[in-house]
Amino acid sequence: MNKTLKFKIEGMTCAACSQVIEEAAKILSGLLSIQVNFATESLDVVVNEEFDLDTFHALLKKLGYRAIDPNSKINANEDFFFNRNFYKALIALILASLIMFLSMIIPLISSKIISHSTSNWIQAVLTSLILFLFGLTYVKAVWIFCRTLRSNMNTLIGLGALSAYFYSLYLLIADSHSHSYFEGTAFIIGFALLGHFLDDKAKTKARSSLSSLYKMQIKFASKIIESKEINTPVIDLVEGDIIRIRPGEKFPLDGEIIDGESHADESMITGESQAISKKIGAKIYGGSLNLEGSVLLKIESTLHNTFISQIVAFVEKAQLKKAPIQKYADKIVKYFVPAILVLAFLTFVIWFVITRNTFFSLTHMIAVLVIACPCALGLAVPMAIMLSTSSAAKKGLLVSGGDIIEKGSHINAIVFDKTGTLTEGRPELTSVILFEEYKNENDLLLLAAICSQYSTHPLSQALFNTAVKRNLKLNDPDKFQSITGLGLEAEYNGNHVLLGNIDLLASFTVEGIVPESFYKANVGSYVFMAINKKLVCAFVISDPIKPDAVALIKKLKRLNLDVWMVTGDHIGVAHKIGLELGINSEFIRAQVKPVGKADFIEELQRNNLKVAMVGDGINDAPALSKANLSIAMGNGADVAIEAADVSVLDGKIFLIAEFFILSNRSMKIIKENLALSSLYNILCIPLAAGVFYPWYKLSLTPMWASLAMGLSSFSVIINSLRLKK
Repeated sequence: MNKTLKFKIEGMTCAACSQVIEEAAKILSGLLSIQVNFATESLDVVVNEEFDLDTFHALLKKLGYRAIDPNSKINANEDFFFNRNFYKALIALILASLIMFLSMIIPLISSKIISHSTSNWIQAVLTSLILFLFGLTYVKAVWIFCRTLRSNMNTLIGLGALSAYFYSLYLLIADSHSHSYFEGTAFIIGFALLGHFLDDKAKTKARSSLSSLYKMQIKFASKIIESKEINTPVIDLVEGDIIRIRPGEKFPLDGEIIDGESHADESMITGESQAISKKIGAKIYGGSLNLEGSVLLKIESTLHNTFISQIVAFVEKAQLKKAPIQKYADKIVKYFVPAILVLAFLTFVIWFVITRNTFFSLTHMIAVLVIACPCALGLAVPMAIMLSTSSAAKKGLLVSGGDIIEKGSHINAIVFDKTGTLTEGRPELTSVILFEEYKNENDLLLLAAICSQYSTHPLSQALFNTAVKRNLKLNDPDKFQSITGLGLEAEYNGNHVLLGNIDLLASFTVEGIVPESFYKANVGSYVFMAINKKLVCAFVISDPIKPDAVALIKKLKRLNLDVWMVTGDHIGVAHKIGLELGINSEFIRAQVKPVGKADFIEELQRNNLKVAMVGDGINDAPALSKANLSIAMGNGADVAIEAADVSVLDGKIFLIAEFFILSNRSMKIIKENLALSSLYNILCIPLAAGVFYPWYKLSLTPMWASLAMGLSSFSVIINSLRLKK
């Protein structure tokens, strides 16, 4: 049986690391698939019973990485981790400054203070301390490269630092009075540590949108045991437990109120700023805040299957899905480090042939090794995807992957289902039109409600709700069958009953004709009823437009999207709703069955349009599956999170425009990131290699190359953070 394992990965320093892990792990028995995300520092593997976890951990250790449980306490205090790295960088830079002072300033002041030979030996000791204590990670990377021929950015830094160190050590041993280059090694390590600290800090800020969802869950709750309240860890609560929640406390898990009344703040989950009234029987989301009143909650979930947990798991899975544009960056990163190693060697050879100066040639070689940075290129896409999907989730918009973000930027036509999407989906009966003097209105409504009470269609629910309001007693039908796209067929007290649209009447060759005057006099959705294959009445039902629908249509048009509405309703109803929404009549299709909606999507696609379909995910399933991009409307925890490319929580239709704005903005930032990272390498590598030196005397020392390397990926992360605004 296959299962999915999730890990956090320690030791990744650049995009090449994720590729190294993926390629090396593929040889493991029982591993079916692996996905590594450098931006989120996460790893997902799908394995079968042949997979050996110890072998997997041993392989990662050999490569210089470590896989840990994402729920492990090792990750509990990230602030300590970052402070530790900051202090390492700070101490290394202070010592590097002292080495530079000994190397450059002391000789200018006076050689009597300290001899040149003594100064060189002090520099050697301090540099050794920096390299093998603070820079041990880079030394290990070189050792791993020598053993496995697998390289990453740390390999380049390590080779650069060790080259400068051993060359300086050689000069010192050969002649203790010669000028060494220990300060170069020291600053390479110091600036590299600083760059990694800034990158990690920025990535943590980028991940804060998603981690804030985790922080919504509390650790302890008051469990009711034999009328006593016991403070209990939330992780120990099980379904069916009863807990007491007081005003100002958070609901720890999903559940149902069984005693008391209150209002809940669900804004962190649904984005809804207004307090929601909660009475007995009301559903509660874990992480929401109890504003007033003491209530008893019956637990209906465990810590790992709450609505929040589902959202977090969905978003984490989405962040592992690569956007197609990332293939460009991945191809470059794969060959980047080996290419830089060759280029650095050629730089040394060419300059040595030209100048016969070992120090000059070695300096440029080291600068090339240090300045080359695949990190920025590797972060360009996943960092933007991580931020956009996390930001969207906090608003109540679940995007299923980076590929969907890219798809959204290519959409130029959007098709809406009407009922429950553009309208409230809570239709109300407005009138009953009798075609035969068969029975009175209440008798017909009662029969219709009895036959339709088990249908989930909104129009059937309208009939049922009206009957309940009128206190009509409902029995069960003798037979019931739903007919997709048409209506339903039922039997009650010996009567054969048909309820549905005009096509249902035609398919059963029902007696009676609906006069044309009926459509002109009655605007709304129609449910026709035939008893024993004889048309007797029509129920006219109206469904109010959602408050945000009109503004949404205007915004989508401003985004240059063709906005269509497709509905099974009569053409008169469709055009009336379309007029209110601001959808032109030529962009409206009426009396369309579910399969017909899918055919219409294909028709648009044949006209070279990239089509998004917005529907409820049930009746619109064929059309949603045909569309280039599927958007499913949901209501709270009832949303089918995996049902579509994009899921909109709580029916917040205005978020559809937000998705397309976010998609376009994300792709713009991704392209900027790719341009920034590419431009950095295109300009800085030749500068470090000394290409411009013969004409302009321009080049970079390894020290400044190390600083530039750290700032390159930092600039990409900072640019991506604009998505949080």
